[in-house]
Amino acid sequence: MKKYLILLLVILATGCIFKGHYEGSGISFDYPMGWVTGTVMDLPGAIVVVEDFSRESTVFIFKEKANTTLEERYLEYAQKMSRELSEYCYKQISNRTLTVDGSKAYEIVYTFGCDQTQTREQTRTVILQKGDYFYIIECKTTPENFKSENPNFDIIINSLDIL
Repeated sequence: MKKYLILLLVILATGCIFKGHYEGSGISFDYPMGWVTGTVMDLPGAIVVVEDFSRESTVFIFKEKANTTLEERYLEYAQKMSRELSEYCYKQISNRTLTVDGSKAYEIVYTFGCDQTQTREQTRTVILQKGDYFYIIECKTTPENFKSENPNFDIIINSLDIL
């Protein structure tokens, strides 16, 4: 009996039973248990959304035809966000290069929302290219929740597999 209890604790500690799995639209990934997945009807290029309504956290995954280099697409995205959100106190927090599904990817983290009267959000966006397509992962939550939600975003980003 003691062996089974130890095995159960090991499984719980590794998080193996606390994840859901999505497969469809040419991608697959794990997501935190309790989050829900769905299709997106009103965002061009969005292929799936994963949400935790109680924590105000949302992850969108977009797919778009690659018509530039990955570096150019990343710079275009960063400049567009800076330009479009400048009147809402846009602030870039960080940027880095990482590997997602064996491919080079660019990440940018930013906040916007000047005060409590505006929508305030912290977003972590990852852009990668596989074949002829860019995949853009946008992870969004409130600035107050970002640190605690970032491990949940990691689950999705780190397990993404382009099929």
